[in-house]
Amino acid sequence: MESWPISDERLRAMYAGSRANATARRLARLWAAIFSLGLAPRRWVTLEVTGRQSGRVTRFPLGMARLNGRWYLVSMLGERCNWVRNVRAAHGLVVLRHGRASRCLLVEVPVADRPPVLRQYVRQVPGARPHVPVSRNADVGEFASIAPRYPVFLVQAAAAAERGTRRAVIGRPRLVRRWWRRVLAGVVIAAVIALAAVAAFIKLGPSAAALELPPGRVSTPAGPLSGVWQVSGGSLAGFRVQESALGLSNDVGGQTAAVTGTIVISRDTVTAATLRVNLTTVKVGGKSQPQFAASLDTREHPVATFTLIRPVTLGADFATGRAAAATATGELTMNGRVRLVTVTLTARRNGPELQAAGSLPVTFARWGISRPAGFGLFGSLANAGVAQFRLILRR
Repeated sequence: MESWPISDERLRAMYAGSRANATARRLARLWAAIFSLGLAPRRWVTLEVTGRQSGRVTRFPLGMARLNGRWYLVSMLGERCNWVRNVRAAHGLVVLRHGRASRCLLVEVPVADRPPVLRQYVRQVPGARPHVPVSRNADVGEFASIAPRYPVFLVQAAAAAERGTRRAVIGRPRLVRRWWRRVLAGVVIAAVIALAAVAAFIKLGPSAAALELPPGRVSTPAGPLSGVWQVSGGSLAGFRVQESALGLSNDVGGQTAAVTGTIVISRDTVTAATLRVNLTTVKVGGKSQPQFAASLDTREHPVATFTLIRPVTLGADFATGRAAAATATGELTMNGRVRLVTVTLTARRNGPELQAAGSLPVTFARWGISRPAGFGLFGSLANAGVAQFRLILRR
């Protein structure tokens, strides 16, 4: 899945505790509608079963495994999965939809007979692989150890057809298929995949975290506080901006360690500070982004500079190691423009170091920054973001 922006960890997170989160529920409703219409391959069905508590019909999009001419349903989320509990409460009586409704009886498969079905399932249903801790290429024997954790149901017809013979659970394809149905199915599936991909990229892609003070144990301050402090290794600066599509949103961000500068402290007051960030080294998701460079015109203006214009008082307790929260007023030079800004920050002493983390809002238009196109018709990036930093300073 190297080319796909969603990691297995993110996919598993959608079903933490065997319960779907909001994103998973949205996608499930979408796929349930598609599978019900019969626009996907035959193994993809929508399960309808009466809720054990609500008494209402609940719907779940599922992928079936076919082995030795029989169809099977498997719970990729294990015993605690909601549809499994509903099926058991309904004594296996369900409806499967794939273009048309078929009344079915789901018969639970004994644990000893599950391993070959589980292997076939992870081979035929790709979406289940992040949730099943055995490779699809493993021997059947390796699936025996996990078989008790994953319920398997054999799909059987619930009633005979009117002519007295039993129908197939998912009926045979009609001998005559109209060409327009195939064209329509292709268009709809392509559109659904495109929409789902954009939504998943937005919601499940790596979210940009806020830069904060380094975690871990804090040591007793060492050395004098007053003097000139230099930005040193471990410092970071970057940005976060919200992207949205199809009603979903997430923060995308970039960072760089190319931060330099100095601050001057006299007793408990910061009297001067100049910080510089090399914007050409900012990476998003570990990669350089041409859109970012073009928006900030880093070829002409490669460095962003913050200059403090008013002293900042940290308080008498700061010298003893207590963290201090403050605001700093200064000028931010970026994209060839100088604008007055207010920075919200937290600082503390940790052994021989002075550590600080903070952020400031950046409205793109103030610095003449052109907003990236984002996802066009599907969504967009916000017109403002947050610049942030984490500084490690030493004398």
